[in-house]
Amino acid sequence: MSKKDFDSFLSNHEKKQKETTIDWNKQKEEWLTFINEFYGQLEEWFTPYVTAGRVSYDYFPNTLIEDHIGTYEVKNMKIDFAGQSLVLEPVGTLLIGTKGRIDMEGARGRVQFILANKSSSGVNVRVSINEPLKEDKPNEIEWVWKLVLRDSRRVKFEEFNQDNFFDALMEIIYA
Repeated sequence: MSKKDFDSFLSNHEKKQKETTIDWNKQKEEWLTFINEFYGQLEEWFTPYVTAGRVSYDYFPNTLIEDHIGTYEVKNMKIDFAGQSLVLEPVGTLLIGTKGRIDMEGARGRVQFILANKSSSGVNVRVSINEPLKEDKPNEIEWVWKLVLRDSRRVKFEEFNQDNFFDALMEIIYA
């Protein structure tokens, strides 16, 4: 390899490295925005119950630590009603297959909400034996909140809407 080839190799490497550099602070800020939007939606759904004095909620700080992003503060949401409590806790943004996850925990279990591509309906696994997989063209991803449903055979994602949220809530409390 000549010096000219080596120079060219280094230049190409630097160019590729610049193209693939991830702005981790931007990733964190997007994640914090998604969390605030999620909580804003819940506040809207709970407004009539809060106004009637039947539900209350509060936020408390939580510290997350993620590779590349480091240590940062998020807020957990605690919801109190009918002698019961739920806690919604952001888990993180650097997760496989999702841009982020919030867990809702009650006395009888936990439900997960994830940021997934709007067109996604569940986990998609592809396997090929002796032949390479055909690469799909990357599409623009529209991140939306989805409810994760699990049964013994599969994991699927449901739309994050008022009915699905309250159904999930009822599953993890003593009703």
